[in-house]
Amino acid sequence: MHDARRVRCARGRRAAFTSIVCRQLVRGRILAKNRGSSVLMNAQQTTIITPRRGWFDLDFWHLWRYRDLLLLFAMRDIKVRYKQTLLGPAWLILQPLALTAALTTVISGIAGISTGGHPAPIFYLTALVLWSYFSQVVSTASQVFIANGHLFSKIYFPRLVVPVSSLLSNSVALAIQLGVALAFLLWYQLTGKVDGLSWRLAFFPLVIIQIAAFSLAVGLCLGASTAKYRDTAHMTPFLIQIWLFVTPIIFPFSAIPEQYRTLTGFLNPLAVIIDEWRWCFFGTSAVGAPQIAAALVTTSVVLFIGVVIFQRVERTAMDML
Repeated sequence: MHDARRVRCARGRRAAFTSIVCRQLVRGRILAKNRGSSVLMNAQQTTIITPRRGWFDLDFWHLWRYRDLLLLFAMRDIKVRYKQTLLGPAWLILQPLALTAALTTVISGIAGISTGGHPAPIFYLTALVLWSYFSQVVSTASQVFIANGHLFSKIYFPRLVVPVSSLLSNSVALAIQLGVALAFLLWYQLTGKVDGLSWRLAFFPLVIIQIAAFSLAVGLCLGASTAKYRDTAHMTPFLIQIWLFVTPIIFPFSAIPEQYRTLTGFLNPLAVIIDEWRWCFFGTSAVGAPQIAAALVTTSVVLFIGVVIFQRVERTAMDML
């Protein structure tokens, strides 16, 4: 009996959200606005939706027209993520702090791995803030067709709206965790262990744009693959775990031999992005122009491939689910 009630409630919430989305999509389509006056007139309108034929038929303006829906999805993700939890948004702070404490105890304290002369807690925390954003965006985008299949099968809107909305919803968590990291940095500055806040913080937006682009690129590639091959859904968490240990999070970028650093930028742009992020905090970095250029090239190529493949797969994704 209770299980049946829960199923009905879940279906009710899903139907309610679908209804909201439908209202967002048809808003303004059955009403025509006369720019010369404020009178709204009823209009009969027929919309014919045809699939894109070419591989490179990309219409980003089409995505912009659905910006209201994009914000709606972002707000949904924020509300649903910590719904019916005791601590709620406090998990945004507790998770990175708990992992920072574990890494400080095991990696720095027991294993004795160098942190490049920086205090271990702030060294790990700064990287984990950005890593958390990357892993959440990739995980969400990789499940886009599976998690939203019930919605995609009922109404049309650009499927790219959903993974892009994950960038916005996870940006809220990034902002909160960044505030915690800056508070730690300020405390270490007062104790004289680090230089502290400086003009380098102005480069935060550039690094965030870079990590957002790379996260979306990886997420789109995995999402397109998951629509056809469910093995990708099982592989993604495992891939993210491996990625954590091959990225300079528990060790500094300077630990990588100099002759392999540019190659690392090509193969793992996240390694360069993490070190750029730490430079904003500490002012020291082993990354140079060649590594930054390599990371930007790989990010651009993977993002382009991800968008093309994603929009190609979305045509037949509902037939494969």
